[in-house]
Amino acid sequence: MIKSIVSRDDSIYECFPDIAKCNDGTLVCIYRESMAHAAYPFSSLVCRRSTDEGRTWHTKQIIDECIIDQKTFKDYKSFLTEDEIIKYKEALSRVKKPENIGCFLNCPRIISLKDGQLLIVADYYVKDIETKANKWINKFFRSFDYGVTWEGPELPKLPEGLLVPSLNELRDGRLMLGLGSEELDENDDFLATHYVLFSDDKGKSWSSPVEIHAEKGINLSEGSFLELDDGTILGIMRDDNLGRGYRQLKDGSLKLYNSVGCGYKVLSKDGGKTWLGPYKTELIGLQGRAKVGRLRSGEICITYRICLPNVMLAMHIMTQDAAKFEGEQAMIDREPIPEIKENKYQKVWYMKQYYPGRTIVLDIDRSVHRDCGYSGWVQLESGDIYVVDYINDDAPRAHIRSYTVNRNEVILFPEGDLPWLHPSSQPFIEMTFKMAERQMKKNRQKKK
Repeated sequence: MIKSIVSRDDSIYECFPDIAKCNDGTLVCIYRESMAHAAYPFSSLVCRRSTDEGRTWHTKQIIDECIIDQKTFKDYKSFLTEDEIIKYKEALSRVKKPENIGCFLNCPRIISLKDGQLLIVADYYVKDIETKANKWINKFFRSFDYGVTWEGPELPKLPEGLLVPSLNELRDGRLMLGLGSEELDENDDFLATHYVLFSDDKGKSWSSPVEIHAEKGINLSEGSFLELDDGTILGIMRDDNLGRGYRQLKDGSLKLYNSVGCGYKVLSKDGGKTWLGPYKTELIGLQGRAKVGRLRSGEICITYRICLPNVMLAMHIMTQDAAKFEGEQAMIDREPIPEIKENKYQKVWYMKQYYPGRTIVLDIDRSVHRDCGYSGWVQLESGDIYVVDYINDDAPRAHIRSYTVNRNEVILFPEGDLPWLHPSSQPFIEMTFKMAERQMKKNRQKKK
């Protein structure tokens, strides 16, 4: 694995990256700049381009920029550092649009469409001019020259109050937008709901939202979606009940949540109209925005934040059979090993089924102010997976790193499958027989 720097500026906080590969091979990385994990006192949507597969990156472009209003700045000035005050004043001199004052942008995503254009969606927290109330809206930006210039923002009619978007393109040309809501219910319990919407005109207009139902106690959010080869749509998302921290209740008190679990998946067999699940997955400790996609082999790759209990960047690769399995234990029937097809050892469970997936940790944030794991990735022409993430680690503030991952770092097996036991040849067969013999002997002893 090769680690490198996409962008590091110790005077600002660079976070929440995503990446797309253009039709000409150009890589376009977008991310948000601010002064902390929270988007204050300014927030910028930034783009960088690479024409050499991520080895070097061009000078950044600011696509859009927001600042808090001057009254809020004065109210909080005593809590801001000298660097933050300087950066706010610099942003204030650049931001001229009235609608970009008194708001902030949160979490941008980018996609390269089949027709060559790039599409960005980003969620903004803005103040309604008439009601003065704060609300979440989503803005879109487009590039028709591989990220050199950008058009927008576009404001298609979308429900308000939805955040942390995701984008993917289906085989029939439709675009799919994932968004979530967050609120407190009548008992002051946190409630997150996830929705998907569809567009037939490249994102100019969108359908009504389709809710992905989850049982009480599961709060699905920050989903990432992919259409599998048979038309099944796979969704990977976090449960907002996982992790450790506090939520502020309506009365101002704090409620502790402390739980470590796994990520969830949902499946749609009818183009996103209805959804199966949610099902628990092998994505241990998923807490943070995942990015799911298809490798050229057909296997599914997912990068995500893992918290057990450190904050880390993880990669999980699984087959499509595992991805579309309707249930929580995606144990797949394996092809019979010729040497044991008629052998008594075939009765042992791992001779018959296995989970075709692997997880590796790409990075660990060593900082005492740890913060990382919102990532994006693309597959290069070589087959290597190029991942971008943000991380504090050895820097005073978060910066954008890249990771070039070779398949051999995940599994020593050719593309197309992720077997647990090698299917044939010595010494694997002999070892497999011995393992099965021990297992059968142990089972017989238990029965006695």
